[in-house]
Amino acid sequence: MLTKLMKHVSALEKKVLELHEELEENNRASANLLRLGVVVKAEANTVDIQTGDNLVKRIPFFVLAAGRVSHYRRPSVNEQCLLMNLGSGDNLNNAVALMGLPSTHFQSPTVKENEVMTDYGNGMSELYNLDDGSLICRYPGGMKIYGDTWQDGDYQATGEVTDHTRSMQADREIYNEHEHPGILPGPAKTKPTEQQQ
Repeated sequence: MLTKLMKHVSALEKKVLELHEELEENNRASANLLRLGVVVKAEANTVDIQTGDNLVKRIPFFVLAAGRVSHYRRPSVNEQCLLMNLGSGDNLNNAVALMGLPSTHFQSPTVKENEVMTDYGNGMSELYNLDDGSLICRYPGGMKIYGDTWQDGDYQATGEVTDHTRSMQADREIYNEHEHPGILPGPAKTKPTEQQQ
């Protein structure tokens, strides 16, 4: 009877050790499921991420859209991310990087609840105010539109307005100084227009 009891205890001990080992493996896997990381290298569609002592190379990163509508932004070196391990265990090579976590290195461009802002760097930004519906765009390098434009409302410019021929100011100068030869008999010309453009 004692021998039978010892065999049973030995079998239970073996099972407990197996369960302990399985629990340890599950703990390691869950610890690597989600991790914070920092971009150390960015390529066209992959990044190298430093997470703790681990360097994970050439893993894909999330973009805003990648279907019929697509969007691309290459992550920045030192940008913080969330590393999601799609595999199991300690191997992070099956992970993907979810970008866009603000950090002390790359802070949020605004923290006001009524503002949506994209800061592209180098002075270029777009700021939309949710309360009054205004949009302020700063494009220090200019903006080109390929296509027809239509506007319902006033248009104001602090600089020149120019078409394919000349500026509006050049047209004003021509109009304001133009003469009408040949209208009056003889060599006389009419005076410049009284109404300025």
